[in-house]
Amino acid sequence: MKGSFQIARFANIPVLVHWSFALIFLWVVYVGFQEGWEWKAIGWSVLFVIALFVCVVLHEFGHALTARRYGVRTRDIILSPIGGVARLDRLPENPVQEFYVAVAGPMVNVGIMAALSPYFLLVSSATREQLLSILRQYVGISDNVFVRDLTPFDFFIFGLVMLNGMLAVFNMLPAFPMDGGRVLRALLSIPLGRMKATRIAAWFGQFLAVLLVVYGFREGSPITIFIGIFVFFMAANEYRMVRIDDILSKHTVADLLRPVFTRFYEKDTMERVAEAVAHGWEKHFIIVDEWQRPVGTLPEERIVQAVQQGAFDEPTEKFMLPCADALRLHDSLRDVFMHVQQHNTHLFPVYDHAERLVGVLDTDMLFQFIKMRQRPRFAALRSIRANA
Repeated sequence: MKGSFQIARFANIPVLVHWSFALIFLWVVYVGFQEGWEWKAIGWSVLFVIALFVCVVLHEFGHALTARRYGVRTRDIILSPIGGVARLDRLPENPVQEFYVAVAGPMVNVGIMAALSPYFLLVSSATREQLLSILRQYVGISDNVFVRDLTPFDFFIFGLVMLNGMLAVFNMLPAFPMDGGRVLRALLSIPLGRMKATRIAAWFGQFLAVLLVVYGFREGSPITIFIGIFVFFMAANEYRMVRIDDILSKHTVADLLRPVFTRFYEKDTMERVAEAVAHGWEKHFIIVDEWQRPVGTLPEERIVQAVQQGAFDEPTEKFMLPCADALRLHDSLRDVFMHVQQHNTHLFPVYDHAERLVGVLDTDMLFQFIKMRQRPRFAALRSIRANA
């Protein structure tokens, strides 16, 4: 994510923080001044926010380390003001494995609650009764406790226990992108298969999202409305991504191979490349050395950059990017798509079983391929042909 920087690395997984995370601390200080808090109270509030996001990081590590058991790599964990996310390379296709990966995060929050709860056995009965009074009032039950002399540390531990419980419950809502949506999909996948299970889970999540939006308007809660809208579109996006995954898993690089392509040498000038773009249809090019071995790629934006700088006499090697990993004819398009998402690659060299360069795979063609096969008319035509 742009604007993020690394603050730590655990279990070989980078932990990044988005710059906007600092806005939370500025907001806490601002509220503290507005409410007339003492510096001590503001300090405890800042410490609580830090502790809460440590719990969020542990939640994400629950997902990441469980996924690692099933051979799934986690690229990083990113913290932002709206929470954390562990960016997995993929989700396990085995429903049982996906179930365990999904529930691992909320179970970490439950574990934190269990670890902190013995504190309430050590405090006085009067303190326990006051904390129970706060809990009862929070859930809408009135009580007769009006005087509270709790210490900041009492509030600190109580708040962490309560919010970890809320994180566990909220994340288990059966709607994408929450963990509960993935749990529901995993359970439905066992009898129905991943595609149909995702469609049902997405519909159910969108239904809950609509309820959240209606509730938000009724209660005048902009945050609830925002969450509902976010969940609605994330559910649709999850189904779209699974559809793409299903489409691409049935095709290989050979289906999109472009055997005819223009190549340039490292010492060729950018003027030659610009002429090729102006008079041809290719936008991205392979750069080869004197032995015809691919050494780099020249995407359209680099060519535009050279033209804007008037660098027509410069060699292609000055503007080329490192060559993408080579593909084989039998490689799955699904794996190619995952690579493109992670590295924003434009062009791949493709080799046959004899290690001969037989063509290229252009990611523009890949996206067009996906777009075409997602259209209902194309799906209907393919069904007719299959039944003919």
